[in-house]
Amino acid sequence: MSKEYIWSVIILMSIVTYLPRSLPMVILSHYNLPAWFTRWLTFVPTAIFGALVFPDIFLTDNHINLALNNIALWTTVIIAPLAFKTKSLGYTIISGTLVYAVLQALV
Repeated sequence: MSKEYIWSVIILMSIVTYLPRSLPMVILSHYNLPAWFTRWLTFVPTAIFGALVFPDIFLTDNHINLALNNIALWTTVIIAPLAFKTKSLGYTIISGTLVYAVLQALV
């Protein structure tokens, strides 16, 4: 493959990745959004995070795993109160990773 081809693919992939993220901000920045919509948008990061994390916690080989040896589930049980108290996604992720590593080492 030529350098031109590789660079053109990188540039086009960058554009295709950037446009869907930037266009809504550019277009919607000129409008006053309704309060209910703005409030609804505050739940989007939490919903996305939950959708990404749920399968790793509760599914093993595409089956629900609620067994006592499910380390991810125990980590969630330990970290959930901390997450509700601090309301910090970063702190929760770091703490959850540490708890998971400790539980993994103990088992």
